[in-house]
Amino acid sequence: MTRGRKPTAPHLKVLAGTTRPDREEADAPEFDLVADFPDPPQHLNVDGSEMWRSLGRQLVSARVLQVVDLYSLEQLCFAWQCFRKKAKADMESTAAETTALKALFSEFGMTPASRRKVSSGSEKPKGNAFAGNGRKQGAK
Repeated sequence: MTRGRKPTAPHLKVLAGTTRPDREEADAPEFDLVADFPDPPQHLNVDGSEMWRSLGRQLVSARVLQVVDLYSLEQLCFAWQCFRKKAKADMESTAAETTALKALFSEFGMTPASRRKVSSGSEKPKGNAFAGNGRKQGAK
């Protein structure tokens, strides 16, 4: 069975500037953004809790963390703490564990490739990119 590219979440398309009304799901669910970030779940150890706090705050300030995303974030933090526990014990993670962790990182835009799919929402440079009519800057 072949699979195509995984669909991008609508809010990430808005950030990336690639949203198109003709391609959007009319009834796609929208959930509340997390405003008050909760304390880490009790089962997370020091490494998992540290990731929960630092990453969670950044996702909240970027306005991309929805209430339903807290479950995925918890899963990411737990996978990270397991990875760190093995690393500290000088044990190697299995290929499946590494792949799962990388997939979770990608879900939250924490890899270089996944980050390229979204922008920070900062303003684009102003001016006419075609003002030189094909001439290089500084050329006469």
